[in-house]
Amino acid sequence: MSVTLSELLRWGKERLSSANIEDYGISAEMLLRAVLDLSRSQLLLSRDREISSEIKSEYEKLISRRINREPLQYIVGWVDFYNVILKSDSRALIPRPETEILVDTVLRVIRGLSAPSILDIGTGSGNIAVALARNAPGSHITGVDINREALQLAAFNSEHNSLAAQIKLVEGDILDNDFVKSLGLFDLVVSNPPYVAADEGHKLQPEITMFEPASALFCGQDPLKFFKTIIGCISYILKAGGYLAFEAGFGQPEQIVEFMKQDFKNIEIVEDLAGLERVVVGTYARSNKG
Repeated sequence: MSVTLSELLRWGKERLSSANIEDYGISAEMLLRAVLDLSRSQLLLSRDREISSEIKSEYEKLISRRINREPLQYIVGWVDFYNVILKSDSRALIPRPETEILVDTVLRVIRGLSAPSILDIGTGSGNIAVALARNAPGSHITGVDINREALQLAAFNSEHNSLAAQIKLVEGDILDNDFVKSLGLFDLVVSNPPYVAADEGHKLQPEITMFEPASALFCGQDPLKFFKTIIGCISYILKAGGYLAFEAGFGQPEQIVEFMKQDFKNIEIVEDLAGLERVVVGTYARSNKG
């Protein structure tokens, strides 16, 4: 029995809705677009198109994966982030809209700099590095991550977006002081580090805890560990008068400001679109260590 595109889409929405998938409408549509390789406008214009049994079977498999709580972005394999298209898979966290606020903040503070050098700590998929390189054409970005597989994904994304010449990727541990000292000085340091305490995992969606890399999410018992570490070694990696920008979790920005007060001035907290304090940025006011 043949089925039209609109009928198949309706079936997908019903299946996901009955499985309590919150974004069932978006997921059903995105998965069908992925199977058919159609834009949203093409999908809307093809509602009466008859679908082959092969396509129907492939779509059913993707719907089953989403019912099992696999993230939509991992199933589709790509994500749109700050006007760049990025490959997305389980090697790194899924780039999220909240992090676009961090990118936007960084672009604002470096606006007057010529060819700024930027260190992206915990680069993951390379989303911050790629977005900054695309929107600040003269910038030079070093992306650091402890996860070699994540760096491979970041390399693909920088090459896919024709930005590899601006982005250098380095494997290393920000908790290793010798490694930090080897990186050199930058005009800006940016980081969206792990900031979820190990015992807070039960508060997260199953899509996150079951599929996204734990090492990029959790930071032991102290959710502020990486913020403290970066601030503590900042004189080795940030030029005097340079900028430090963090993305942080709920309730954390005010605490981070307290850690920054001794060495930074003009500290600002930026809210996300939901009105939650999300980004902390400040200007380094001390001299560098030799």
